[in-house]
Amino acid sequence: MGSAPATFQVFRAAGSAFTGTLSATPSSQQPVRPLWRPWHWLPLLLGLAALIHGGLLLHGMAAGVDVSSERLGDLPLMLYLPQLDASSQSTAQPTVVIAHGFAGSHQLMRSFALNLARNGYVVVSLDFPGHGDHRAPLGGNLGSPERLTSLLDALSGAVAFAQGQNPNAGLALLGHSMAGDVLVRYASEHPAVSAIVAVSPYLSEPVDADFAPNLLFVYGAYEPEMIQQQGRQAMAEVAPSGAKAETTYGDPRDGGARRLVIANGVEHIGVLFNGQSQREALDWLDVSFGRRAPDQPPARPILTAGVGLGWLYAGLGLLAWPLSLLLPPMASRPLGAGLRWRKLIIAGLGPAVLTPLLLWPMPSDFLPLLIGDYLALHFLLYGLVTWGALALIGALPEWSEVARASRASTPVVLMMGSAVWLIYAIGGFGWPTDAFVASFFPPLERLPSLMVLLVGSFLYASADAWLVHGQMGARGAGLFTKVLFLLSLVLAVALNLNELFFLVIIVPAILLLFFVYGWLGFLSYRRTWQPFLGAAASACVFALTVTATFPVVA
Repeated sequence: MGSAPATFQVFRAAGSAFTGTLSATPSSQQPVRPLWRPWHWLPLLLGLAALIHGGLLLHGMAAGVDVSSERLGDLPLMLYLPQLDASSQSTAQPTVVIAHGFAGSHQLMRSFALNLARNGYVVVSLDFPGHGDHRAPLGGNLGSPERLTSLLDALSGAVAFAQGQNPNAGLALLGHSMAGDVLVRYASEHPAVSAIVAVSPYLSEPVDADFAPNLLFVYGAYEPEMIQQQGRQAMAEVAPSGAKAETTYGDPRDGGARRLVIANGVEHIGVLFNGQSQREALDWLDVSFGRRAPDQPPARPILTAGVGLGWLYAGLGLLAWPLSLLLPPMASRPLGAGLRWRKLIIAGLGPAVLTPLLLWPMPSDFLPLLIGDYLALHFLLYGLVTWGALALIGALPEWSEVARASRASTPVVLMMGSAVWLIYAIGGFGWPTDAFVASFFPPLERLPSLMVLLVGSFLYASADAWLVHGQMGARGAGLFTKVLFLLSLVLAVALNLNELFFLVIIVPAILLLFFVYGWLGFLSYRRTWQPFLGAAASACVFALTVTATFPVVA
């Protein structure tokens, strides 16, 4: 009897997560604040089960591997050593150095590192200067020799460390996006490199037919054709009659072989967590080092983090539903502008169009955070223009009335409830992200940039929250404004493609954040009737992720 209403509520709540409004209610009726019911034990238990299952899957990926963090001066490294039986310890295991792409970190490459180490490789991954846990800034400007030198020096340090751990072993390199170009440049000067796996590489120079190491290209099927075309051109240098995907040209045992693979159903970031990408990388290295034939299975099966992360995040999201019912009331009525569609369109379109146009001629290098400084300005101006639009249509908050309505609980209860919810929303999702996906919590050296981003992101999030919430507001308001924000970023990129091109890469990540924190904001609002609690969580997460993700430059 208890599961039927629970199932109905799950679908109803999921469908409303982006709307940002309570259900439209006739003015004669008062909205009802949700309360804890016995059937809420079902999503609580299901959420816990999904959380534990996902955690076990992610933890199981490291079975048979000893993982340790190392530091070589300023260079942070992760060392993955296979746990070998006595018969295998006498032979030198090939070494693989793994490098991330622009705005990445070693966590993004964790699946590759663990799968290779589980199958007998000694693996070292690094954080490039300005990225992840690397305290030193990234040198030079985009495309400059100084920047390439900064990246090559870090890669050289990682290779030297790896070879010191595993002397007299074969050497391979694996890198994503920006790192693909760095690896090719390094290998062209260092004949010790036997094989390269270039995942969605961005190449600054063509790779000619004389390039000696075995070279595997892996691209996501949903990546732009202009990126895939670089790999196809490199393949055409050795292909007798045009390069075909999934075909190997040359013999990897002799060196100089090439192969191009298009991973199904993924884009520039998803390709890193794709089983096909992982399998092709392991197969290529095994064949290059003569460890097995192409048609033989690997020593240990391929595992991907995507399934474990899916279960873990699903569990956290499901748990948030019953936990939100423990929040104290924070208003005596649903707060927000409560706009219908005509006024909502006016207030939503203005900032989406004006923000990129106003920022187009303005310099945006006031922070040492590459592209993060532009995002700080975009958040800030977008929020200010939204508040201005609300003022023009007469929908600004009446702060005295908001203060009276917010006296639904004592100040201590309000502060404690808000703090616990923010800790769950930020730390609960942030810790597994930082451990298994990408840097989430920035080093303390980036605190000034974090503060600037926090101001801008809260202005945006608070304005958007007031805009889309409120009794009798338009259904789908939250989805409408989030799409407009993403379109405004696309317009900004189109106006300044050379400097803001990398914003395109993070659009899927922003979309994911909108989905997760749209759900959390919906849950907290329907219980508290206070839109600014969800806005505070979103603002903190945006500020943290941008500060931790984009590189610090000299």
